Amino acid sequence: MQKKKVLLLGLLALFVMLQIVEPVLAQQYGGEKIGSALDRITDWLTRILGGALVVIGIIIVGIRMSLHDEHALQKGIWVIVGGLLIFLAKNIVDLIKGIAGM
Repeated sequence: MQKKKVLLLGLLALFVMLQIVEPVLAQQYGGEKIGSALDRITDWLTRILGGALVVIGIIIVGIRMSLHDEHALQKGIWVIVGGLLIFLAKNIVDLIKGIAGM
């Protein structure tokens, strides 16, 4: 179990490092590409991590409710809400910009 956890964290760290290198390469080969690289990174962060948190929240609620945990729903709902906030962050920012007239 510990080896799987270390391997998963290593792969996640490698992927994040590759995402950090992308804007540097985009800036080197053309400054106008830096915006699109940052958009792709933020899109990845919001879509993948937000969606993963929602799924993890649903799994936590299911497992803990099957184990008759009284606070399972409360804990799981917080994780699900947090995941949805991350997942919808870009849309929320666009909504605020639209209201502000930017």
